[in-house]
Amino acid sequence: MRNRIERQNEQRKMMLSGISHDLRTPLTRLRLGLSMLGPDLPPDRDEIADMERDVAEMGKMIDAFLDLARGDAQDGEAEALPAREFVDEIVSDALRGGQRVRLVRFEGGADDGRIVARPQALRRAVENLIGNAVRYGTRAEVEAALTPRSFRIAVEDDGPGIPPERRDEAIRPFVRLDAARNQDRGQGAGLGLAIAADIARTHGGELRLSDGARLGGLRAEIVIPR
Repeated sequence: MRNRIERQNEQRKMMLSGISHDLRTPLTRLRLGLSMLGPDLPPDRDEIADMERDVAEMGKMIDAFLDLARGDAQDGEAEALPAREFVDEIVSDALRGGQRVRLVRFEGGADDGRIVARPQALRRAVENLIGNAVRYGTRAEVEAALTPRSFRIAVEDDGPGIPPERRDEAIRPFVRLDAARNQDRGQGAGLGLAIAADIARTHGGELRLSDGARLGGLRAEIVIPR
């Protein structure tokens, strides 16, 4: 009981400290979208819909953090999601936000194959992995696999990676390995991998870090059971 309470307190502190970290991605997409507008170039319906979705996403994030602060259920209830559509939407929004990312492979299952997850939480975890990848490398590649037993989604970058002996350290809250990974991209709060790992655990899964086979950088993979 004591260990569970201590972990909940640590998790709450980490998540509340990550508000600005998590809101940065949709805010960047909004900023880029608005910067391209002008009197001679009004937004079309799709652009308006995209920006409205970003505003709605930020509202849901804020609500989730407020729920967490009150001790309520994290990120709402789990629901059945079409896995391919879920992944495609994340990659599309990352591209729209100016990040160099592409989906290179989606294996297994039909287009309507579903996973059961908390959509906002799992989306946040994957976006954190993409954000880390493009921050420490120049591009990111996403691949996913749906099997009868699990759903796996991996993000690989072409950065310097993380040495095996420091990977456990890298997923702890507020730990920054910038000196080892890339000194030219600034310093973040050290929450991206920690939040992703914690979200994977709340889904009964895990975050795995390894060497990237294609791009040579870091491969971060979330695996959750179905």
